[in-house]
Amino acid sequence: MANAGKNLSIETLRGIAILLVVVGHVIGSGPGGGMKIDFPHPLRYLYVWIDYIQMPLFTAIAGWAYALKPFSASSGFGSFAGKKALRLLVPMAVVGTLYFGVQYLMPGTNSKGELGQMWRIYLFPYTIYWYLPSLFLIFMLQWLIDLRGWMDTLAKWTICCVAALILSRINDAWILHGVPGFFSFKGALGQLPYFFAGVASCRFAASVYGSLEVRRAMLAVALLGIALIQVVWFCPGEYASLCRLLYPVTLIPTLFLLLALKWHHRFFVWIGGYAYSIYLFHGFGTSGGRIVLKMMGIDAVVPILLSATFIATTGPVWADRLLGRSKMLRMLFLGKR
Repeated sequence: MANAGKNLSIETLRGIAILLVVVGHVIGSGPGGGMKIDFPHPLRYLYVWIDYIQMPLFTAIAGWAYALKPFSASSGFGSFAGKKALRLLVPMAVVGTLYFGVQYLMPGTNSKGELGQMWRIYLFPYTIYWYLPSLFLIFMLQWLIDLRGWMDTLAKWTICCVAALILSRINDAWILHGVPGFFSFKGALGQLPYFFAGVASCRFAASVYGSLEVRRAMLAVALLGIALIQVVWFCPGEYASLCRLLYPVTLIPTLFLLLALKWHHRFFVWIGGYAYSIYLFHGFGTSGGRIVLKMMGIDAVVPILLSATFIATTGPVWADRLLGRSKMLRMLFLGKR
């Protein structure tokens, strides 16, 4: 894919982020999913690191990209929402339906839905596709914020970010505890601070990165985040819950530092160009690749990890190229006009 006009550093981060997402889903979020790996296996420890950064980085990049080309008041809300719905919600429904059907019919999958409950995948969080309606809601909120001028300055951004941090922490507590996550709004609340961080890293770059003391302070907090990861792993229980509560505070400076990196690599840039397609279709590869290898009698952890990751990454690239040949399929499966 052509790289003209792209920020190669951001595309590199995008490629790294999507690879972390794929590897994380191959391993599985818990001992009962993915490769069914439990403590104290090193891959379970690796997942703790991946889980810390994968989706926040992905979301921050989305915020950065939005700030680079923000909404136009002249185009109106309808046009903005329509474009985001086509890009995010249409593939969510189409690919999510396909994934539900394949998972239901294929033997050996970790979980299967009930046909009578299939309607829920369009209204409530569903496997990896929870992120798409969450990101749609974040974009709608950002549109309102920019319309009202609530993030025109770094001071206003700080107020918005503090509010987002509070919302992310009460996300599933107090009055929201037990409330159904309709349209993945809880996921949106959880990811909101990271989207705001991406916006600020682009919109207020001079202020954010202009002071050496500020950058050193961000590095110190970022290193604190690394320490929190160790506590979560080595001291499970009450201490781990407290550390997770502090994650967003340490992640925001970490994301600022990552988005400021001036480094790029051709491979990650190439992968980053297909990041959205990989996100949409990698679930077929992580599950299918693992099942096929086990049917072949391959149970070794490393071959399964590498093979499933390879299939889940390259398969969506081919799907992107094939679907891109048809205007209708490109729109339905990839959200492209």
